Amino acid sequence: MSGSQIDAEEEFVHKLYGEDYLYQIPKFQRPFSWTEENFVDLVDDLTDAYESNSQSHGDLLNRDQKLDKSRTKAYEPYFLGSIILNRGGSTGDRFDVIDGQQRLTSVAILLCVLRDRLDHEGWSTSLDRFVQEEEDFAKGQEGSVRLRIRDRDQAFFEENVLERGATLDPADPADGDTEPQQNILQAVSTFDERLEQWADRGNDLTSLAAFIPQRVVMVRIMTDSLSSAFRLFNVTNARGMPLNNADLLKSENLSQIPEAHRDEYQRKWEDMEEEVGNEGLERFIGYMRHILVKNKSQKSIYDEFSDVFTKKPTYRGRDFVDELEQVFDVHRKRVYDAKLDADDEHKNVYYANLVSVMRDFYPSDEWVVALIEFDKTFDDEGLLYDFVCRLERRLTVDWLTGSSSSDRYSRVYSILKTIESADGPREVLRSDYLTGDLRAEKEDFEESLDLRNFYRKGNYQWPKYILMRLNLERYDNRNVKVQYGNNINVEHILPQNPSSGYWTQRFSDELEREKWTNRLGNLVLLDGRKNYKASNRPFPRKYREYFEKKSDFAITNELSEFDSWTPSLLKERHENLIDECLGLWVDSAAETETNVV
Repeated sequence: MSGSQIDAEEEFVHKLYGEDYLYQIPKFQRPFSWTEENFVDLVDDLTDAYESNSQSHGDLLNRDQKLDKSRTKAYEPYFLGSIILNRGGSTGDRFDVIDGQQRLTSVAILLCVLRDRLDHEGWSTSLDRFVQEEEDFAKGQEGSVRLRIRDRDQAFFEENVLERGATLDPADPADGDTEPQQNILQAVSTFDERLEQWADRGNDLTSLAAFIPQRVVMVRIMTDSLSSAFRLFNVTNARGMPLNNADLLKSENLSQIPEAHRDEYQRKWEDMEEEVGNEGLERFIGYMRHILVKNKSQKSIYDEFSDVFTKKPTYRGRDFVDELEQVFDVHRKRVYDAKLDADDEHKNVYYANLVSVMRDFYPSDEWVVALIEFDKTFDDEGLLYDFVCRLERRLTVDWLTGSSSSDRYSRVYSILKTIESADGPREVLRSDYLTGDLRAEKEDFEESLDLRNFYRKGNYQWPKYILMRLNLERYDNRNVKVQYGNNINVEHILPQNPSSGYWTQRFSDELEREKWTNRLGNLVLLDGRKNYKASNRPFPRKYREYFEKKSDFAITNELSEFDSWTPSLLKERHENLIDECLGLWVDSAAETETNVV
């Protein structure tokens, strides 16, 4: 075989955790990610495998607690999957674990939990040697741990797992400062609990401690170059954590960064990953993908970035991580914190309230992509405010007049292309893709707002978003940043199923009542769980004991001016809210277009 050499061999745990192997987790790998379900599966599979073998062939240990070699050979090996190692020159005395980190780390933790619970000092010492080597003066050998995980969690791993006795009093998994540390503590806790239950059923932990090193086997695949390792890295096994685009792109880009700068970029990546998690970081990579490709997906994100790297090789590595960090930082400031630093404080407050509503109640995130790219490209606080206001109007009208998320993304791709080609931000603000003639859609928008089943439209998202946006406008002149709870509901003023005489007398026409129950004018916002018992109370009492107590919403509190609720009041409120919506999303568009110089 020319170039890199690859070989594979079956190795039992006693060999894989023996003196021939020292491991380290390379910097492009994801952190330790297995969770309780994985740990339960692992320890239960191993105890089940041991029980099945012992029932057929007898105990592995004789009366002296030593291996019965004839029985050991008769035991059916338990296959734990494969691991991929890189023995390239940059790894020093340690092998890089390219695939199999979750298995190697979890087995090491299990061996430590067993070690700390065995009464037999000889077996306990043997298990300890699997996870750490003692200093040997005669051999000139320094003490070392068998497996080094990522630097920021290594000391925690040694203190809470590798040191003898460290697992005897398992800490609460929530005590870990990072997600990998929490997973480590969860592994210790889970193994401790399952092994105790297994021992309580009359099983011998020492025999299990013999079974795991002697009869648990993995396929060890070895390569001698990082490029070869990376190709193998993309092939996962049945028990491994499935690699997502963030994992693959982390590997792809960190491996291309010169070693002198790799630690710096590793920290950048891990800082972002710690803040939002692996799946959250994949979302930000998706934002990058939309900005770069500006078109609907035809293949996986990883493959699309591979195409980008082919066309623009310098983008791979530091440029990729730098742009990901920029996207991340813009999102944190502009979307998560909803912060604007314009000269006009009124704009800063309105921006914060508008983006908070969009972030929490708009059904998809295509607007986030456009916002990030506009801010990255032009860096103008005042015009960013104008852009977001126009973007929200445009996409809301699209949404309520029938555009799918895919359709709205197509519009955003056109806006992204305009941002890329525009001579300046005002050209973007004048773009037909952003503003167009919203008044031409006024009739369709009005019909959407007037639907008799408005309450159920958009999987119940329409009414909540529209009411939240209208509520925001009540604060427009107060310069107050509004904070929203996590359990906001849309409630009916006229109950959906009225049973009390108060409601059936005032809304006696059943057909007319059904026509108006789920319309916009009959809906209000409440903070907290619904109270179905309160829904049939007479309106004054319902407002006083239910709406007023559970509402911090100005649009709901406006009901205090009514002492009753009748068909005519419902229709009047409905028409007023629709007129307000038309003014907010459609009629105001003409006015703002003329303000772009």
